[in-house]
Amino acid sequence: MAEGNATLKSQYAEQVDADLERNTQEQERVRSEVAALQSRLEALEKDHELLVSMRAALGTPPAKKAKAAKAPKTAKAAATATVPRARRAAKAAPAAARRTRKTAEPDAPQKANKTTPPLRELVVGVLAKHDEPRSAAEVTQELAQAHPGRTLSVTVVRNALEASVAKNQSERTKQQKSVYYRVVKDAEAMQEPSAATPAATAGV
Repeated sequence: MAEGNATLKSQYAEQVDADLERNTQEQERVRSEVAALQSRLEALEKDHELLVSMRAALGTPPAKKAKAAKAPKTAKAAATATVPRARRAAKAAPAAARRTRKTAEPDAPQKANKTTPPLRELVVGVLAKHDEPRSAAEVTQELAQAHPGRTLSVTVVRNALEASVAKNQSERTKQQKSVYYRVVKDAEAMQEPSAATPAATAGV
């Protein structure tokens, strides 16, 4: 039992001796590094003193680092300010174009109304080209060919034809179940034969 305790103590002693040796070596290494750093620090301090004395001998003022540091910030701020202005201009262009279109669009129908005659006059003009009566579908087809940019339907054209009938510009006729329209001759032209008859009678 005593021999076992002695062996254990000897092992602990050996371990402690090894740790002490490593600790001593580490201290020496750190001291050497500290000494090297200390010597480096002393060299830098000497260089600093030398540079200060040289600047004093030259009589130059210390360099201002604040302005040099702020210069990049100023350029960056200018670039940052330029980007929002460009974005605002890009966004404003489509909005201005939309406002221009909205302003111009209401004028288009007004110009069309000034240059295009009423539909009633157009249907009467189509009827005047033909001696035979024309149906609303036939008049619509001719108007669509003559005015391709105008939206027309048979119902709208028929309403215009009925309006011309009410104005005594055309007359309505029926053939079986179909309705046809033809232009009414000018009243003065219709009165010319009746005016010529009394003259002929007087001559006789």
